[in-house]
Amino acid sequence: MAELIEYRHATREDLTAIGAVFLAAFPESVEFYVGRPIPPTVLADLFSICLVAEPEAFFVALVNGQVAGYAFAPAHFSRLTGTALRHGSLLRMAWRWISGQYRLGLHPVFVAARNWLSLLQEAQHKELSSDARILSIAVDPHFQGHGLGNGLMQRALEYLAAQGVARVRLEVRPDNPAAVHLYEKFGFTTRGQTRDLQGPWVIMLKDMEHDSHA
Repeated sequence: MAELIEYRHATREDLTAIGAVFLAAFPESVEFYVGRPIPPTVLADLFSICLVAEPEAFFVALVNGQVAGYAFAPAHFSRLTGTALRHGSLLRMAWRWISGQYRLGLHPVFVAARNWLSLLQEAQHKELSSDARILSIAVDPHFQGHGLGNGLMQRALEYLAAQGVARVRLEVRPDNPAAVHLYEKFGFTTRGQTRDLQGPWVIMLKDMEHDSHA
């Protein structure tokens, strides 16, 4: 039977499945932060902040009705922290952590907070800055090779173009050549490097006025 591939905006009901995609696609990040498997509901709470902040920027790819990939491409990255505070998302997550619902110790919380602060500080470098981001994109390894990454990037860039953004930024690990190739295909070029506690990131930018895809 032929596989049915669909794309649409993410909903709150998708968040746990999106968390599961992240866990499958980036096991090395989970290992670094936590050192053991975690339930996808932890990631679902994080992604809920993205969904509230800019729902039109959140896309999912479905294969036969199953969430197989996602992309979050905010035109207003700087609004995420404010959204989390205004809507009480951080307080809810803090309570779930303190009450033991996440089954996490202090280490992953401190590492995540430090990395987030570093990301916000680094974003102030004007020559590499952009409030429009491909902030997170992933495809479950079981569904890679079906063109889902291309489809998600296409929709993310179409959304950002419709918002009138001039430049889009993303970060990618240098040891992920498949992702780098995908981004280059869509017109991103390497402009610099940054790093977090896990290691280096390559900074890639795309000037939307030269876009031939969106």
